[in-house]
Amino acid sequence: MKNSSGLHRVKERIKILRLVLFGVMVALFMGGCAAVRPPTPSLAPVSSDELLQAVKVQGERFHSLQGTAVLTVARAGREQNIKQVLLVQRPNQLRAEVLGLFGQPVMTVAAAGDRLSAYIPGEKKFYTGPASSTNLYRLVRVPMELPDLVRFVFYDVPLLPFSSGAVQVGEGYYRLHRHAADGRQQELSFDNRLRLRRVRYVTGEDEVLRVRFDDIRDEDGLPRQVRLALPAADTQIDLEWREVLADGDIPESRFHLQPPAGTEVEALP
Repeated sequence: MKNSSGLHRVKERIKILRLVLFGVMVALFMGGCAAVRPPTPSLAPVSSDELLQAVKVQGERFHSLQGTAVLTVARAGREQNIKQVLLVQRPNQLRAEVLGLFGQPVMTVAAAGDRLSAYIPGEKKFYTGPASSTNLYRLVRVPMELPDLVRFVFYDVPLLPFSSGAVQVGEGYYRLHRHAADGRQQELSFDNRLRLRRVRYVTGEDEVLRVRFDDIRDEDGLPRQVRLALPAADTQIDLEWREVLADGDIPESRFHLQPPAGTEVEALP
């Protein structure tokens, strides 16, 4: 009886071992049959000079833009959407006709050079003064200098006078890091077609400005969405073109306003 019991235990162990081996073989077989993810095609190497040249070419492409756009300004938790007819021309000319609920102009702002004017027909008031960032924010809620705003709308990114920097190649993108001895940094990100998609300006540990370009047109490379973030001012500005014509003729008079008769004129500081 004792030998019979021992023989039974040996048979049970062999049976269990066979089951374990069978399970291991099944797992190996299934693993071998699993779909293998194809490797991501690597991007061709590019130099920092090539990327900087792409930025320069893109930035010099347009002379004027005009069309309808929506400006969304978010500041300190509050958001405002402004539909407008927008005209922009190099180097520092801008006209924005802010539209009301039924498409009628409720305010017209025009800036050329160092002069800015605004007309509010509902109040019969006309404002005029320097085209400063303070006055731009007061009228159109954009806390930027006029030439800087115009450049970003034109996809014309200011390149700081840094050394070329190092190029990082990722999955579908290039990233160029540029540094200065005084601690300032500039980071530019490109897609696989060498189109600039994001740029960051950093001083020390603080991010000063972040810009993102989206919905880039294939026919001419114009971004229909420009998103600017100013962390120090807790402000984000999104410009989305609904309809836009590039490099059309815009009369110079469109960027200058005159107060209508009977309008109260107030000087901006």
